[in-house]
Amino acid sequence: MRFVSILLLLFLSSCVDDSELLIPTASSLDEVISKMQSDYEVLPEEALAISLDSNVVAQYALPTEKYPHGVMGDNIEAEQLVVSLGGNFFEVTLEEGYLFEDLRPRLFDVDRDGTLEFITIRTHVDRGAGIAIYKVVNSQLIEYAYVSEIGSSNRWLNPVTFADLDEDGIIEIVWVQTPHIGGILKVAKFNEGEMTVLSEAVEQYSNHKGRERNLCLSVLSQKDDKKIFYVPTQERDKIVGFSFSDNQLRIEEEIVQEVDFLIPLVNQYPFSSVIEDEVNCIDL
Repeated sequence: MRFVSILLLLFLSSCVDDSELLIPTASSLDEVISKMQSDYEVLPEEALAISLDSNVVAQYALPTEKYPHGVMGDNIEAEQLVVSLGGNFFEVTLEEGYLFEDLRPRLFDVDRDGTLEFITIRTHVDRGAGIAIYKVVNSQLIEYAYVSEIGSSNRWLNPVTFADLDEDGIIEIVWVQTPHIGGILKVAKFNEGEMTVLSEAVEQYSNHKGRERNLCLSVLSQKDDKKIFYVPTQERDKIVGFSFSDNQLRIEEEIVQEVDFLIPLVNQYPFSSVIEDEVNCIDL
């Protein structure tokens, strides 16, 4: 099954071996997709990320079962990221001990330079999941920025949103750390190739059910002059809306409602002024 999503990208990497960098070309989206499926050992889902103008395509490849966590239903993860920019192909293969514990890359212009970066959930077998952003620079796919791993094996995180939440011109990345146990909401500000973790709400939140593939459990909206993102509580009995300003998370709204973790959150409540999320809504 092929899952195609949308936005734009670029890429960078430090714990990777890029000695086998490839730069073959293809002239159309169909040719790019065909080449990805035929020339690379892709994951069973064949999940693609494709930019709005079809100029950028990204996919995970090189399946591995070396990390039997199974957070999304099976033990098959990826050791390679493959990117096509304008028909030029680039790849990066992770070092021993690392893997992408994810369904597909997320495409977003994190540094606001007009090109998309590739946001991934990158896991170390002994230290658990972290966030790694990649970018193509000088015809190489390299690591651009990262958030360190949680620190323990079999610990995962799930992104919530990517946005300039406080309207200061700098993108924030929000995620839930360990959404199945404790569910800590975290925010990092991206600036000049670095991500600095700024704030966390220690209350229990979650945007994923273990061993399921619905990652569409967050909503971003614009209300008056502020952006608000919504996530469920870990007990699934409430939806909480947060704003972010002065480097702090603030609760703006609490919606008392049972949440079905198998259904995209946007379909469970009449949220107003929703900013469509083609980056993070992954439901295979």
